[in-house]
Amino acid sequence: MKKKLLFILYIFLASTMNAQTDADVLDSVDYDNLKLPPLDVLFENARKSPMVELYEVKMEEESSALKTEERSWLKYFKVGGMWQYGRVGINSTFSDDYTPLFYQYSGAKQNLYNATASISIPLDDLFDRGNRIKRQKLKTKATKVEIEKWHDEQKIRIIEIYTQVVKELSVLKTKAETLSFANAQFEVISNDFENGNADISNLNTMKKIQTDALENYQETRSQLNRGILQLEILSKTKIIK
Repeated sequence: MKKKLLFILYIFLASTMNAQTDADVLDSVDYDNLKLPPLDVLFENARKSPMVELYEVKMEEESSALKTEERSWLKYFKVGGMWQYGRVGINSTFSDDYTPLFYQYSGAKQNLYNATASISIPLDDLFDRGNRIKRQKLKTKATKVEIEKWHDEQKIRIIEIYTQVVKELSVLKTKAETLSFANAQFEVISNDFENGNADISNLNTMKKIQTDALENYQETRSQLNRGILQLEILSKTKIIK
């Protein structure tokens, strides 16, 4: 029981440390100098997805089944054979009223073999063979189409998130400037309040502006982080170093 509790504690601490590490990485991103990879690079890297590997395995199975179907005519022919080599021996005894009982052995080497061949062609199976091969080819082609369809859908998702990330990067820069201006204004009002040149209402108003600017900035930053992480997963491309 104690070991189990220690193991659970270890898993919890490890996951917490990983979460903190990921958060630290996101907090340290320099968005002013962040450059997104070209779309064609993201499209190509998306082919490294496990889904593509799954489709490729499925296509190999279909191709193997097609080869089996194309060689199915061999089942119409049956061949067989037998070979035997050895010595055949005969033991015999003889006796009568005037001859005592005696044994006699005779043997000879023997080499026997034979071969057989037959043809059996079910007509329904023969005439349907072309259709079976055609159906198997269509299955192989359908798997290829599924791969391309999945990749096109993945491209659309990447484009949607990519354009959103580009937009958020631009908006984040504007909101960072707004936040910087609000911080500076709050410092001015705070100094005026301390010197008696502003009242508490002015200070509260400026504080609210500063808080709203910070919330807007953090919200945009959060959406930007989410978009970049989604791009990394969809495209199998590391963007945040």
